[in-house]
Amino acid sequence: MRIKTDKRRRAIVSAAWEAFKINGFERTSMADISGRVGGSKATLYSYFSSKEELFAAAVAQAIKERADKVLSRMEGGGDLADRLAAFARDYLETRLAPEMIDADRVMISEADRPALNMKLRTEFILPEWRRLAAAISHEMDAGNLRQADPYPVAMHFRGLIEGDLVERRLHGEPEIAAEEVDAAIVFGAEAFLRAYSINDKTSAPAPETQK
Repeated sequence: MRIKTDKRRRAIVSAAWEAFKINGFERTSMADISGRVGGSKATLYSYFSSKEELFAAAVAQAIKERADKVLSRMEGGGDLADRLAAFARDYLETRLAPEMIDADRVMISEADRPALNMKLRTEFILPEWRRLAAAISHEMDAGNLRQADPYPVAMHFRGLIEGDLVERRLHGEPEIAAEEVDAAIVFGAEAFLRAYSINDKTSAPAPETQK
């Protein structure tokens, strides 16, 4: 009897993600994935009960690995304007990266599977945005932001820094210029502070130029 390991599980999830990105959910079979990772379909089913479960794990891994770094920017200490700008920088770099655009496209391609997409949203996507909302709630309690429902406020901040950049990438624009990303960071953070800050300091620091 083979012993299941985390290393093997991660290898299966990574191989599955590559297959899903190329072929989509419907056209990817468990046999395709086992061929990529080596081994049999029986091995895959010993880790995941279905292709849907494996797909959810693959998308979750793509999201989780990047989300932890981004959200830690808001959950630390220091000047709020600096943390907003740092979050915006890391968020946009992550959100516009090919891996995350691929994740969006795969999920959109499976939009006719509402149960699967709802599972992904409720179990893996919403919890990350709730972490941001919790960080914003902490700033409200600390007297740095005016009191409001923190989840819509988090979504306002997301929209302000994203602008149309993510949509353009999803529609096929291969790259967003660094100058546009810098401008989105400054505009988004300053607009957010003007809307919600209760202090006089409402200017976000200029972002560092990416080399």
